[in-house]
Amino acid sequence: MTSNHKRLEELQQQAKELAERIEQLKAEGAREVKQPRDNLLGRWARHEEYGHVLIACQHADERGGLFVAYPDDGFPDGADGRYANQRELTFPEQTTRPQDVPVGEAWLVDAQDRVRTEKDVVALKTKDDLWTSSGFLEWTDDEVELITPLIPALPHDTPETVTTEDDYGALPEGSIVAKPGGNPWVRMPYMWVQRADGADNSEMAGRTRHVLRYGWGAQPR
Repeated sequence: MTSNHKRLEELQQQAKELAERIEQLKAEGAREVKQPRDNLLGRWARHEEYGHVLIACQHADERGGLFVAYPDDGFPDGADGRYANQRELTFPEQTTRPQDVPVGEAWLVDAQDRVRTEKDVVALKTKDDLWTSSGFLEWTDDEVELITPLIPALPHDTPETVTTEDDYGALPEGSIVAKPGGNPWVRMPYMWVQRADGADNSEMAGRTRHVLRYGWGAQPR
């Protein structure tokens, strides 16, 4: 085989690999980022009318309804809550690319390179085009698929559980409490709300619930 023939075959192979890569990138670009269906409790999303909202239930009902809470200066204590259809919400991972995430943010991600695949791992954006996960594994932007940002709650000294009327009364608006496997309650102005039900601190007292979020937490940018 002459050198020209060999070179031609190499170029043809490179062209084939390039074409396959282009098709792969097209497919990835066209792939729809599906909305999450479960584990929605405590996640932030964006609503066209209400702005940033905090989801106060584990999953949508049979009609797609979710109870959401959000800051609202029009109310005496600056907060409101209501039902919204999940189709009306946009989650951060639907509008954010790994390269757009600022350095210092932590996300739940899927990551894959030529050696390993990691599912549902916490990764920190440590510098431009570099993510670090547990075990000091490192990933580049194009090896990471975003799932959801990890938004820290406000610092607090509240116990992990609440039981008494004073315990419930000490939690600020935006706090979320729930029994294991039970529906969550959200602290709104003057009362606790669970779907269509409401209760004051005295009515909440007597049942021990876990504090899932203290206050509103940090809103996404």
